[in-house]
Amino acid sequence: MNADRLFMLVDTCANFDEVKHEFPDLDFLTYFYALLGYYRIPTIQLYNKTTIDENDLSKILNGSTTPQRDHIIQFGLALNIDLKKTNFMLSLAECETLSYKEGRDSLIICAIKNHYSINKTNTMLSTCNLIKI
Repeated sequence: MNADRLFMLVDTCANFDEVKHEFPDLDFLTYFYALLGYYRIPTIQLYNKTTIDENDLSKILNGSTTPQRDHIIQFGLALNIDLKKTNFMLSLAECETLSYKEGRDSLIICAIKNHYSINKTNTMLSTCNLIKI
């Protein structure tokens, strides 16, 4: 798989189906590992930067369980990727993408755009009496 082409398509295409047309076998785990490789991020960093239980994270990484929406959002923050890549990852996992129409999502989008850590994002959400990721 050509990661440069994949990420260029994700960044420039208007919709999910266009990318899936060129990469028909693409699934969440393949995309996620492509991100890790492309940005040279070791999986140990996920254990250190996320609040995901170690057992749950291991199951996600070996493909034995599908990640929850908040797990994927944490991955996006931990990898410091942009909103398009985060939403694409959510789409691949068949989760609802982040939307400005939802108050909590708006704050998470702000956190992504400002490159907040998961802890800083959770502090912001908690201050607004919203559920942490």
